[in-house]
Amino acid sequence: MAGPLEERYRTVRDLLPEYRVEMARGRIVVNESGTWQQNTIVFGLMRQLIGPAVERGWEIWSDITVYLEQHADRYVPHLTVVPRCPRMRMDHAVYGDSTLLIVDVMSAGTAYEHYHVKPNGYASAGAPLYLVADPAQRTIRLYSGPGPHRYGGEVTAGAGQPLQLPAPWRLALTTRGLW
Repeated sequence: MAGPLEERYRTVRDLLPEYRVEMARGRIVVNESGTWQQNTIVFGLMRQLIGPAVERGWEIWSDITVYLEQHADRYVPHLTVVPRCPRMRMDHAVYGDSTLLIVDVMSAGTAYEHYHVKPNGYASAGAPLYLVADPAQRTIRLYSGPGPHRYGGEVTAGAGQPLQLPAPWRLALTTRGLW
């Protein structure tokens, strides 16, 4: 049974479908659509991911809620890569452990959320890989090896450097052209 916060979250999400509505640390967060800079980075990453995803029969989704647990947060990343027929909580929510890669692009003032809060939530839900693009630092950071409270692995690549995605990807992402 849904609690009061979950019910308010659903109401806000239904009233504001054009916004990215998330539940984070006991509060409802309404995010505007991305900026052109964020969308350029998302497009640059998508260009690198789409070939391998198509070859493997995977799909790349934008603006889908990642379901973490019954009383946990609800995040809406910029991109979520899923296998064919992932396990869904509802039409708008995929289970974290049924994802292959989750991608977020930071905006001003979201560093704490993207580097501390969300990695812990995604890890505890079993999401295998979480990638954060940071336009201010011109870096991409990959979290891997989910555990009960946090990821075991973390690697960062700066501008122009490659970042290796592990199995099942086996793909080197480049930051060249993202910024």
